Amino acid sequence: MKIIKLGGSIITKKKGWQEANLENIRMLAKVVAKVWKKSDREWILIHGAGSFGHPLVIEYDLNNGVKSTKQKLGMARTHKSCSELSMLLVDALQKEGVPAISIPPAAITISKNKRIYSFDGKKVEDYLEAGFFPVLFGDMVPDIELGGSVCSGDQLISYLGKKAELIIHATNVDGVLDDSGNVIPVITKANFHEMSVDLTKKDKDVTGAMKGKISELLGLDMPSIIINGLKAERVEAAMLGKKVYGTMVGTDK
Repeated sequence: MKIIKLGGSIITKKKGWQEANLENIRMLAKVVAKVWKKSDREWILIHGAGSFGHPLVIEYDLNNGVKSTKQKLGMARTHKSCSELSMLLVDALQKEGVPAISIPPAAITISKNKRIYSFDGKKVEDYLEAGFFPVLFGDMVPDIELGGSVCSGDQLISYLGKKAELIIHATNVDGVLDDSGNVIPVITKANFHEMSVDLTKKDKDVTGAMKGKISELLGLDMPSIIINGLKAERVEAAMLGKKVYGTMVGTDK
């Protein structure tokens, strides 16, 4: 199993309101399809919600639970919006000849206090084994303590990534940047603490942005890479297992 995560920052216009970046979606679909067709086809795609999810979470104050009728409506609207974004990506992949199928996390995930409590990964694996290309996304899911909560794409990777042999995060920057704007080549548990304070200052979205992403990746027993998803050649090279400019997470090598 191999996983590629497309950040909401590259498939949506994050400062907009439910505004997809169709040009980037088409470009990424072409690259992903090209590699998928000539690989073992053991790929899973996970994507962020961007402007299709974050504004609604903020509008309905969903980040701390779903209790009122208004919040339940907000959770339903957020799920609908995230699903619509996923279908745009699925449609682009299908047009490139890939049998992509969207699997809503809301249907297979239950959280407890904002963390995944149960996850039916077998459904994902069944589609994969049958020759499909599963597509999952950041979503609102039932929460046994809070009523409902955000389940980010990065949390999904923390579950699916345990069986993965390759994990790629495609974002809108070249990797994790230091205070001077330079790419940090390697992040491990040893050096994460010293940079986490600065990353917290930069985080502005409801999923914890870069700090949350790295925290999830460091919980896995294998390295992963954060790359610039706006560079088609880097996405292709990373998917082919080649060395790519970016930030390696979880290894000193």
